Amino acid sequence: MWIDYSKEIDIRNLNIIFNTDNQHPSIDSKSIIKMNQTHSNTVNFISGNRQTYESTDALFTSNNNIALEVKVADCMPIFIFDKKLSFFGVIHAGWRGLANGIIENSINLLKENDVEINNVKVFIGPSISQRNFEIQSDVMSYFDSKFSIVKDGKIFLSLQEVAIGKFASYGISDIVNINECTYENLNYHSYRRDKTDKRTKGWIYYNE
Repeated sequence: MWIDYSKEIDIRNLNIIFNTDNQHPSIDSKSIIKMNQTHSNTVNFISGNRQTYESTDALFTSNNNIALEVKVADCMPIFIFDKKLSFFGVIHAGWRGLANGIIENSINLLKENDVEINNVKVFIGPSISQRNFEIQSDVMSYFDSKFSIVKDGKIFLSLQEVAIGKFASYGISDIVNINECTYENLNYHSYRRDKTDKRTKGWIYYNE
């Protein structure tokens, strides 16, 4: 199944699409840059001809001839792009990545590459919702309690609100949260729901 969110970001020629059936978009497969995701806080700016970045959970580029790929099954696919320049990236963020600074490291990389934070826009794709993301107190210790609710003695964390709060601390407020829950929407793969090893793949790329 293909899901296209390109209209949600409204940036000319910039695409954000997902597929749940292990298919790839109709672009040159050599131009798709992938990550071996490990829930790390490692970010990379793409250089050279590498097609896969090991132990990496965020990729950024200023080359609009390539596509960046992310794989998710409840974690957040977070797409970041400059509204005026062809600088864009993608973050794979679950609670471990958020706790360990994957967003902070990504913002620092943007600054190192002279991206104007005022021009940055963020898109948070399909991911598990707060009402379905139960955690234990040891995980909650990494986050502010304002991002959680307690119901029937159980703790539920909003990954999306944690991410939005982190971006806001850098002055980034142009954020689209698609509010699609991977646990509830059976079109998406969900590890929490099915303990599956299948992943929904997402891509961000320009077509010009």
